[in-house]
Amino acid sequence: MHIFPLLGYLSLLTTSAVLLVAFLRVQRTNRDLTDQLTQAREQQHQHTLQLTHRSELDTLKDEFISTVSHELRTPLTSIRGALGLLSSGIIGDVDAKALNLLRIAVTNTDRLIRLINDILDLERMESGRAPLQIRRCSLRDLAQQAIDTMTPMADANTVHLALEPSTVAQAAYPEALFFDGDADRILQVLTNLLSNAIKFSPAASTVRIHTEAASDSILLKVVDEGRGIPSDKLDSIFDRFQQIEPSDARQKGGTGLGLAICRSIVQQHSGSIWAQRNLGPGTTLYMMLPRTTRATDVAVPAQLPPRGEGAILVCDDDAGIRTVVAEHLTRQGYTVVEASSGEQALILAAEHHVEAILLDLYMPGLSGWETLQRLRNNPITANIPVVVLSVLSSTLRPQLTGDAQGWVQKPFNENLLFAELGRVLHQGEGPAYVLLVEDDEDLASVLTASFQDAAVHVDHAATRQQAIRQCITRPPDLLILDLTLPDGDGFSLVEWLRQQPTLRTMPLVVYSGREMSEGEMAKLRLGPTEFLTKAKVQPQEVEELVLSMVHRLRTKFADLATAGPAA
Repeated sequence: MHIFPLLGYLSLLTTSAVLLVAFLRVQRTNRDLTDQLTQAREQQHQHTLQLTHRSELDTLKDEFISTVSHELRTPLTSIRGALGLLSSGIIGDVDAKALNLLRIAVTNTDRLIRLINDILDLERMESGRAPLQIRRCSLRDLAQQAIDTMTPMADANTVHLALEPSTVAQAAYPEALFFDGDADRILQVLTNLLSNAIKFSPAASTVRIHTEAASDSILLKVVDEGRGIPSDKLDSIFDRFQQIEPSDARQKGGTGLGLAICRSIVQQHSGSIWAQRNLGPGTTLYMMLPRTTRATDVAVPAQLPPRGEGAILVCDDDAGIRTVVAEHLTRQGYTVVEASSGEQALILAAEHHVEAILLDLYMPGLSGWETLQRLRNNPITANIPVVVLSVLSSTLRPQLTGDAQGWVQKPFNENLLFAELGRVLHQGEGPAYVLLVEDDEDLASVLTASFQDAAVHVDHAATRQQAIRQCITRPPDLLILDLTLPDGDGFSLVEWLRQQPTLRTMPLVVYSGREMSEGEMAKLRLGPTEFLTKAKVQPQEVEELVLSMVHRLRTKFADLATAGPAA
């Protein structure tokens, strides 16, 4: 009878022991989980700190790059421009000793500028802030352009550049040497390779470019007859700041970044680049690119100005003509609206803000003559300048269209088209008036001095507000704009200009120390717009570009237009 209570007691003890063991296990598991959670939180905290630190470093790097872009490029541009003016004899003749000192100063300033530009270019490419602009390219055409660009340097070093003839297979199938890529970037690679080959080639030698095509790739070889690259440096020469000999940077003038930039560009194109010693003297540098890359993976869509605001209306029943004209105008910074008939042109001209109209005369339905008369009879469109695009000779202009302000004969020459359009948009006589908006007084003085012998009057505005006041007082023919201003920036100034009916198509040269993205360029376009980078483009080159742009906008082009298209 007493056995059952005993068994129950033992069972209770066993159950309690099991529960106690389970409880202890749960506690131990909880402690382990708590420890793991604490470690995970600590790791997450450390990871967050690392991300924050990395973000701070990225911010510091971006600020440093921005500082280098503006705070170094701007004074360097002033120094280089001033030295260039002194070397040109602006203060009169100087003796041989002074000229030699100027030469030393110019040479070393150029070397410093190249170093800064190369560092910034490499950083932008490796950080992904220099997206590729993909289009169909011909490798042989780019090779020939590179040779044309580098021929003056080769001649100075008595080195001959040669593009080897196409093989029979290439001549029969030239499409094999076409590829999808960024033409400007690949041209930069080719000029860097040629520059490198020229610097290390002996006098009276030849640098040869060979092009080859495989089933899925294209290959370019640059073969020199120089001293060659040691076997242990064939790979390292593509690293940053690598030179074959320590004295090369001083004697040859390189920065040690040219081949690193080449490798970065080629890798962006999913290609490869390498070097090999020749059996004889010299080295061969190879660049291999896939014949076709996925343009959708790397191409950036063009960001054009919005249609319908300060636009050029192109009216022609031929879709091909409209496409060609629109492409030329868009490349010059104009916004384009297309009309396929006179009836459509009348509607668009009345509904949109149209700066000028390019009008075909022979169209089905409403002809160009009738369209022009209806434009003039409508108060909304009566004052819009009209340039006739016609197969008829401009000598018939007085008899046919006295109400048109301009005439360009088909097939048209794009330079004459720009000239005639610029003439009707920007009437003016005498010296062209250019407004320079630049906060750096020294650079402004250098830029102004570079125009002293040109038929151009240059005024200087150091702030955004001064620029606005001067644009209101006397609208310039062309604006040279720095983006960094003490009371705002160039973007806000351009936005203000776009709101002014008489200024929204003004030709613009953006001359800034910073590199700009396609999106930023789209925000800065007015009329014909050019983008130049300080230090990369010297004041004398700015002068040449400005004079070229002004030349297209002055009334002297009336003579060119009446002479008909170029042969």
